[in-house]
Amino acid sequence: MTETFFEFVGNIVLYGGSAAVIAFGLFVFLGKKWIENKFATKLEEYKSAQNRELEDFRYKINTLFNRVVKIHEKEYEVLPEAWAKLHDAKDYISGLVNLFQTYPDFSRLKEAEIKSILRDYKWKDHQIDELIGADDKNKHFQDRIFWQRLGEARLKFSDFHCYIVRNRIFLSEELKEQFNKADELMWDVLATREVGEEAKDYKMIRESYKKLKENVDLIIIAIEKLVQKRLRYDEAF
Repeated sequence: MTETFFEFVGNIVLYGGSAAVIAFGLFVFLGKKWIENKFATKLEEYKSAQNRELEDFRYKINTLFNRVVKIHEKEYEVLPEAWAKLHDAKDYISGLVNLFQTYPDFSRLKEAEIKSILRDYKWKDHQIDELIGADDKNKHFQDRIFWQRLGEARLKFSDFHCYIVRNRIFLSEELKEQFNKADELMWDVLATREVGEEAKDYKMIRESYKKLKENVDLIIIAIEKLVQKRLRYDEAF
């Protein structure tokens, strides 16, 4: 800048510039440089502010994207587990309400054979002794095994129900609706079958099977389609 300044002044003197002209030239020259410096400073400040704003925006976008990715990752974890628990509950309930049940014929079995079979059913020794001492062993077994199977079906249903309640925030609205429908219907089937057994109301017993077969199976088909759609990477994002 110093060399440019003296070169500028020299040119003015060389061409016969007066003091006033030189002063005016200096004012123009210095003013121009001052404006250029000011402009350069402001431009750098603007660029710096823009860069900071851009970095802030990138950070917010990355944070939001990471959250979305984590939600999708959790969804991919929840859906297969929810699907498995739904089928476990449905299978146990189906085994309970099925109208065609098969039972061992204890009247034809020896005591050792009876004990072996009942231990497979995880019966305790006092329960085994009760059946062996019963007048009608088959009826005794059928009466007791229902409540055992009901308890097992309830446990599987409860496992499914609690899992859905804890993880429904990771489900789409469509899936949440269908899982809730399955939950409510399976509970209704269990309740209907239990009351039917207590009252020996065979109409209610048949109704529980019909509810499961006609309603829950259709919901499971709807859930299967929605789960397959959600688990496709290109559609999920």
